[in-house]
Amino acid sequence: MKPDACVYVLRDTCAIEDRTAWAPFGSGGVWRRQQIDEILKREGIEPLQLEAVRSSLGHKLKFAAKALSRFGRRICWTRVSLASAAYSYAFYEHNMNRAGVARTMILEWGSDPMAFSALKDGGFKIVVCLMAIGSLWRDRPSTVTGPYPQMYLTEIENLRLADAVFCISREEQWLLANLGIKSTYLPYFPDRAREESLLQERAARGTDVGCSRPEFLICATRGNTDTVASFREQVEWIQRAFPNNGPVFHVTGNQTESIREVWHDPRFVFHGTCSEEAFVSLKRRCRAICLHSQQGLGAVTRVTDMLLAGLSVIANATAARSYLDMEGVHIYDTQREFTGLLQAELPTPPAPQRPVELEQEFLSCLSEFL
Repeated sequence: MKPDACVYVLRDTCAIEDRTAWAPFGSGGVWRRQQIDEILKREGIEPLQLEAVRSSLGHKLKFAAKALSRFGRRICWTRVSLASAAYSYAFYEHNMNRAGVARTMILEWGSDPMAFSALKDGGFKIVVCLMAIGSLWRDRPSTVTGPYPQMYLTEIENLRLADAVFCISREEQWLLANLGIKSTYLPYFPDRAREESLLQERAARGTDVGCSRPEFLICATRGNTDTVASFREQVEWIQRAFPNNGPVFHVTGNQTESIREVWHDPRFVFHGTCSEEAFVSLKRRCRAICLHSQQGLGAVTRVTDMLLAGLSVIANATAARSYLDMEGVHIYDTQREFTGLLQAELPTPPAPQRPVELEQEFLSCLSEFL
């Protein structure tokens, strides 16, 4: 039930996906955040972004001393890690003292031990809506805890302190369960405005998509090392499948302009960081999106979005994590299976349905802390 008055809940996010340089037309993190925000707002719960804080030298020294006392030799202290830890304590203490907010905070990541320590000290309930188990991104070591595996072990211990954990992927839920951490599955599904937009794309698609020469979509991100490495392998598979001619593959994504010079192959058309309008136009021409991953975190939000827009999904098992049983997702493990799917007549997939019960379970859990 909706509360009688609006409830304000603090929501912490790294928000890297919101920066224009990272993803000028949105990304999975943005869409997931909008999903969570809409679920909250439907029940009269208003998520508040955390405010930055400026601390005096005295405050910085006080919080640095608190970090040293709390974590001791568990962290390999440097000037950078100590300064980061002191800022985190000051940052969370400031926001916890804001007037009119509930004593509950929603976190997107579980990797900052200072956040969990400060929130527990302040008597806050901690609800973690994981974008991913971020410490598994080994190319991005933590400023405070250092590189993998220490940052992974720290994140796991952080999550043990949470009052509730919600995972975007079944695989991460399974992993946490085996580490003794109870979590609930809350799959990605776009907010209602985005869902409606994608369904309009589906309705506008013609019945003759790719009938003359099949066209497929590939989405890459130059700033993500795993995506680039996987894309290179995907290209090799495509070139082996069609050594002379074959389908057209439209490549789009953040900063992919710099990749286009690697392959002088007319089958690959590079569109780079295109606008939303251009991206919608490309989707309308393509039979399916091809997803290929060697590794990865969380879940690929593009799967649900593409199915809603009427495109089939051709993916290897790693890319299709959490969507292995979804109709319209066609999975390959071998080169032969991949080639066969590119040549197959794939039917228009049914539109996936919103996970209403799981969204309601998330709200029911949160309401216990408000």
